[in-house]
Amino acid sequence: MVEKLINSDRKINSPDKKTQNENNDFTTHNMELHFVRHKLEAFQATVLRDVEKHMSGMIDEVMQELRQQELQAHEFRNFAKTQMQHQSNTWSNRVHTTPSTTATKKDSSATEQTNDECDASDGHPTSSIDKNVKHSLERQTSSDSSESDHSNSNEGSHLNSKKKDQFRTLPDKVFRNRESYLTALLEVDHMKTIYHIFYIIFLVFLLNNVTYDYFVIGSINFGLGTFKASFAKIHYVLGIWLIQKAFVCSIYYALSGWSHVRSKLAKQDTLQTLWSISCLLVYITSQLIFTYLPTKICLALDLPYVSACVLLLESIRMLMKMHGFVRTISARIMQGKLKTDNDTETTASVIPPFQKYLYYLFAPTLLYRDNYPRTAVIRWKFAVGRFLEVVAIAFLYSYIYERHIKVIFGNFGIEEVTTGSIIIKLFGMLMPCIIIYLCGFYLILHSWLNFTAELLRFGDRMFYRDWWTASNYEAYYRNWNVVVHDWLYEYIYKDFYLYVFKGSKFASSLTVFTISALFHEYVLGYALQVFFPVMFVFFGIIGVLMIFLTRFVPKNVGNIMVWFSLIYGNCMMISLYSMEYFTSKNCPKDSYDTWSDILIPHLWSCYKK
Repeated sequence: MVEKLINSDRKINSPDKKTQNENNDFTTHNMELHFVRHKLEAFQATVLRDVEKHMSGMIDEVMQELRQQELQAHEFRNFAKTQMQHQSNTWSNRVHTTPSTTATKKDSSATEQTNDECDASDGHPTSSIDKNVKHSLERQTSSDSSESDHSNSNEGSHLNSKKKDQFRTLPDKVFRNRESYLTALLEVDHMKTIYHIFYIIFLVFLLNNVTYDYFVIGSINFGLGTFKASFAKIHYVLGIWLIQKAFVCSIYYALSGWSHVRSKLAKQDTLQTLWSISCLLVYITSQLIFTYLPTKICLALDLPYVSACVLLLESIRMLMKMHGFVRTISARIMQGKLKTDNDTETTASVIPPFQKYLYYLFAPTLLYRDNYPRTAVIRWKFAVGRFLEVVAIAFLYSYIYERHIKVIFGNFGIEEVTTGSIIIKLFGMLMPCIIIYLCGFYLILHSWLNFTAELLRFGDRMFYRDWWTASNYEAYYRNWNVVVHDWLYEYIYKDFYLYVFKGSKFASSLTVFTISALFHEYVLGYALQVFFPVMFVFFGIIGVLMIFLTRFVPKNVGNIMVWFSLIYGNCMMISLYSMEYFTSKNCPKDSYDTWSDILIPHLWSCYKK
């Protein structure tokens, strides 16, 4: 009986226990679901927060780009270019051309230039966008045809030709009708304000000079004494310049004579080669003499600094002009007959008329072309404005020399100097040196070149690019002086890259820097009549090292590094040359018996006695 009761109780309690277990399992499952839901909600909230933050950043970037485009469209309209026009941007200096299209481009350049001049003379200039689209289509068609030709060749010949020509893809200089960067920027009121600030700087220096002359000296000369001393014996320079110009013009006829005799010896390869080598040796000898004689004249006539600079700089300019013309025309002659637009062969266009060479000698470019883009009229107001800027900056330089350079360094070689006094003098020259540096750029590369370009109706005014935004020294050297850089690139870098170093960019670039540094030192050394190669060290050694130091830094940091080094580097260079120059005047060397006497700086020989 008892057992029956126990069994009955078990039967009664077992369903309740099962229900309880089921309830426990359900509760555990709900807790797990709640935990998973909580985690999913937290994950969803995190994702939404990140997406919202990322979208907010993207919206800010888009709005910033829109504001920049609006600023360009309204203020800097001359620089606003769409992505479709990037290939033919007005401010692009070079374009890549394939070997198959180079000849076509050169042959058609004369016809295009004639059309441009006709359009300009009629008062209806051709649209630059239409021309750019046309050039882009021509380049695309040429590249498509060259690709189809390559696809028909076998794989082996394709690989061989690719290996042979892989280092020949260098861009070519393009001449277009365009204004200088600052000419376009100064149309904006914000940029024009900076221009007005330099007006005030000029007036401050003028008042400083006038006040000092009146209260200390008792008379006001407006820096004319410095002008008179600096341009002394300039009449000798003018006479030498006329003789040099006659020699440069004779190069045209010498080249024509070489070409004529060479064509007569076409069937006698040995004589033709001997004739060409003889003419090449004579040409090299004449260039060396042309480089040496101005230095001899500077020393013999004891020319003052400015007159010597005029003679030496003009000598280098004419030397570069001669080489540019001879290098371009001799290459045409060596290639033989040229084809015109109607596919007929002719030799008349190999050597251009003398008028084209004469225009090239005065044009503000160092690259020879048979035709350049020309403007329709001369803007006399613009030309007079640039010339007045040249005069104003020349007076500003005289004020800086009289009130800063001469005052700070004029007694070197007489007074005792210490490390502390030199440091104080260097910091005192910081602001004048910054003004000398910036005004020197504006004087030569903007005012003077735009003045001559306007008088000659020379259309391409890209004498410099936006070097002030450079984040590394490679971009700075490329954009600082486009005129000289184009010549070095076209006639030095390309030739060494293609024919001497066979594709080595580093060796070719190092050669360019060495030649450029030597000629910079050539001018300063003989103009000051001292051997003090600070420019060579700063430009040819430290400048090359700065290319590698600033190549991989962030853009903003790189721009700060460039400007910091430019400011302090130019201050050091101007100050050191001033110290050496005044020391050579106040404490000259006793004798120049050996080469070491010439190479030792006056600062060393004077203060280490």
